[in-house]
Amino acid sequence: MAFMKKTLMPFVALLLFAFVAVGCGGQAAKSAVDTSNHVPQDPALRITTQEVMDLFKKEYGDAPLIEETLKKNKSFLMVDARPLPRFQEGTIPGSIHMPPAAVEANLNKLPKDKLIIFYCGGLACHLSPEAAEIAKKNGYTNVKVYYEGDPGWKAAGNYLISETPYVKRMVDARDKENVLVVDSRPALVYAKEHIPGSVSIPWVIFDQKKGLLPNDKSTNLIFLCGGHHCDLSHFSASAALKMGYKNVKVYSAGVPDWKKAGNPTWGNESSGIVAAPSTGASATISADDFKKAVASGNYTIIDVRGAREVANGMIPGAIHIPDGDFMGDFDAAIKKVPTDKPVVIHCATGARAAGVFFVIEDEKVKFPKGIQYLDKTIQIRADGTFTIQ
Repeated sequence: MAFMKKTLMPFVALLLFAFVAVGCGGQAAKSAVDTSNHVPQDPALRITTQEVMDLFKKEYGDAPLIEETLKKNKSFLMVDARPLPRFQEGTIPGSIHMPPAAVEANLNKLPKDKLIIFYCGGLACHLSPEAAEIAKKNGYTNVKVYYEGDPGWKAAGNYLISETPYVKRMVDARDKENVLVVDSRPALVYAKEHIPGSVSIPWVIFDQKKGLLPNDKSTNLIFLCGGHHCDLSHFSASAALKMGYKNVKVYSAGVPDWKKAGNPTWGNESSGIVAAPSTGASATISADDFKKAVASGNYTIIDVRGAREVANGMIPGAIHIPDGDFMGDFDAAIKKVPTDKPVVIHCATGARAAGVFFVIEDEKVKFPKGIQYLDKTIQIRADGTFTIQ
C-alpha cells in the first residue's frame, strides 16, 4: 500500500496539474484581449500613455491646465485626428483638431520646432497613423503617434476638455444621460447666473460639498467655471478623479462661451431678480477705471487668486488674500483689508472676485471709501503689467 501511494501520488499530481493548466488556459483564452482590429503600430512612431504623461509633467508640472499654462508649452503639440463631434466631446488638454483630410491644408498650424503627437480613438483607430504619414510626407520628421489615444489617457486617470456644442447636447439630454454638470464658481456667482441643470459645488468648499456628487463613479462629470483663464474647474476635476470618478471632463470655455453661443442661463439675473437699488457706486469697476485706480496708487487692490497664479505675476502693491481665506475664516481675512482707501478686488476672470465681494456684502462689512470688483478677465505678466479683456 505504501508503494502504491508513492506510485500514485505523482500521477495524481500530474492529472491535477493538467486539469488546472487546461482550466487556466481556457480562462485565459476567454479573457484574452481581441487585437484583430488593432491598427499596425510603427515602433519608430509609437509613444505610450506614460511617455505622454511624462511630457505633460515636464512641461506643466502640477499647474492647472488653463489657457495661460498651455501657452507656455515649447516642446510638443497634441493633434486630435478624430471627427469634430468626438473632439468636442472630450479632447486631451492643449490639443488642436486636425483629421487626416485637413492636414495638408493646415500645415502652418504644425510647428516644425515641436514634437507633433497625433492621436485618435484608441488602438483600433486608423486616423492618427494616417495623419502622421501625411505630415511626414510633407517634411515633418519630429512626429509620433499616440496609438492608445484618448481612451488610454482617460484610463490613466486624466480628464478631457469638452466644448460648447457637446455640453449643450448633454444639458439638453440630462434627463436621459448619466451626466452631471458641476459649476465650480462661488455660490453667489452661481446664484446670479448658471447653466441650466448644473449644480453648485464651489472649489473653495469642495470637501464640504463633494457629497453632492453621485455615487456612480461612471457618471459623466463636466466641471466648469468662468472661462479659459479660470482654474477652479480644473482643480475640481482633478479632485473628482482622485475620488475614483472615471469619466471626468472640464468645460474650460465655461459660462462666457455658453452665453456667447446664445444659450440660456438660469439664476437671479436671467429671472429678472435684481438687487435693491444702491445710492453708492456700482459694484463692478470698468476696465478703464481699474487701470486708472492701479496707476493712481490711491486704491487698495486685493488679489484673490491662488498662490500659484500670483507666483507667475502680481500687480505691484496689491495685497494677496486668496478667496478661500474669505470662505474659510472670514473674520481673519477681512482684517487684512485696509479701510483707508477705496478697495478693488480682482481675480483672473471675475468669478472669485465677485464671490468675495458678495460675501463681504452678506457679512455687512462696510468700507467708508467704497469697495468694487473687476468682473473681467485679466492677465498679469511676471513684471506686474496686465491686460484686461
